[in-house]
Amino acid sequence: MLYGYFFDAVKDNPDQTLYRLYQQEIIQPVYEACFKDAEHFNMDSATVLEWTPKESDFDSIKNQIEKMNKDYLNEIFEESLVKSSDILPSDKTTTVCVFPENERYPSQMVTSGSGKVTVFYSRLDNTYKPGMAHEYHHSVWIGKHHTENYNLTGLDYLILEGQAVMFETLVYPNLNSTHYYVDEGFNKENWSKIEPYLNSIPTNEIIAEMMFGGTNNLPHNYGYSEGYKMVRSYLNMHPDMTVGEWTSKSSEEIFEEGNYMANYLN
Repeated sequence: MLYGYFFDAVKDNPDQTLYRLYQQEIIQPVYEACFKDAEHFNMDSATVLEWTPKESDFDSIKNQIEKMNKDYLNEIFEESLVKSSDILPSDKTTTVCVFPENERYPSQMVTSGSGKVTVFYSRLDNTYKPGMAHEYHHSVWIGKHHTENYNLTGLDYLILEGQAVMFETLVYPNLNSTHYYVDEGFNKENWSKIEPYLNSIPTNEIIAEMMFGGTNNLPHNYGYSEGYKMVRSYLNMHPDMTVGEWTSKSSEEIFEEGNYMANYLN
């Protein structure tokens, strides 16, 4: 709803840069709730703060806001967060900040820290409930695991997303993203492309390649699929483990104790 003030400020202050007005009218009012002290403040989160709409984006943003049903969004986000916290309790309030989608963030969600989720608006609202459950798990995981000097390995990224996809299936058994993410095959050639990065700190480019595919001939969302299957393999071997317990396990424990490598040694 702050974008109305931004558009008015642009009209009334033609000598000011769009960036300065955007920071003044949009970012500063929500900074404390949405971004301050965000532990997982990575490249994605930084881009959220730095991205500035061009004047050619204004009509699209206005159209999105006009079509946005705030009460409905609040209702479905609250439902998902309540269902999620019933399964995996947290003593931290979760703040959801809704921005219009843009070319950098087309219809997606980002968790920048414990209790801080950013949503880029989309009319594809069938993804909102499981998507919020997914991000809630990230939020709780960050609260449990993040330390000042914590760096994620390639395996950490795979397990982090795999756990979040698995959590979706528990919160919404009939409405989750497994049909979209999961490939049940075990392709040794694809695996060989990511295996060297499992125990190292990969670059942002390598992370993107591992997780989203599309480059180096990896399938779309390859890392999400592999991560989910790793978590599933672990849970198949530890069927009595609670969500809180497996959320607290290290990525190495989940990978090794789930005997996931056996799928690529045959």
